[in-house]
Amino acid sequence: MVRYNFPEYEIELEISEDIYFPAEDTFFLIESINLTNLHHSIVEIGGGSGIISIVLAQRNPKARFIVTDLVFNSAKTIGTNCRINKVEGQIYPICMDKMQGLRFFSPEYIFWNPPYLPIDKESSSFPHTEKIMLLGGKKGYEETYSLIEHLRCNKIKAKLITVFSSLAWDVKMLKIFHKKGIKAEIVDEKKLFFEKLYLVIFDFSDSNVDR
Repeated sequence: MVRYNFPEYEIELEISEDIYFPAEDTFFLIESINLTNLHHSIVEIGGGSGIISIVLAQRNPKARFIVTDLVFNSAKTIGTNCRINKVEGQIYPICMDKMQGLRFFSPEYIFWNPPYLPIDKESSSFPHTEKIMLLGGKKGYEETYSLIEHLRCNKIKAKLITVFSSLAWDVKMLKIFHKKGIKAEIVDEKKLFFEKLYLVIFDFSDSNVDR
């Protein structure tokens, strides 16, 4: 475990090799989320090092976060990093797949920087931990779509804020959700050297969705 300093956010994080290291998509999500300082209830999925919720908790001290991660070491590390940055009273890490263990709970917001790369011949040989962190399915977005379907079927009245990559997803695909009555819009974009990232909000908080 190595401790890293992120001076732009005035935080320190312990991160091991099996945990996703904060990258451009991480910072894109952090800077694009604009919360007012209210008593928000928030779930972050796939918290990794915990950087997203830690930064947002510091900016919004009245908010409360549940942070889930499929990897036990990541959930454990998030707890450690919360203590390092003195936000352990706001953030509760849990080891679980997405939101599968949360029942009868509808947070106001759900954040997820998901694995969004497609599986191909090269990526299929990645180590197991890298597959979990980077690969979102054969097309790249199946994992995200499965969460959207979970929210829809379980009538979870929340706003999902997530990231898609142009390497695996096209903006025209928003029409699929609109046809189902799901409110979805692109609220920010970031052009990188080899791809474009899209920040998309799916609003289940007040929608008439086909069940």
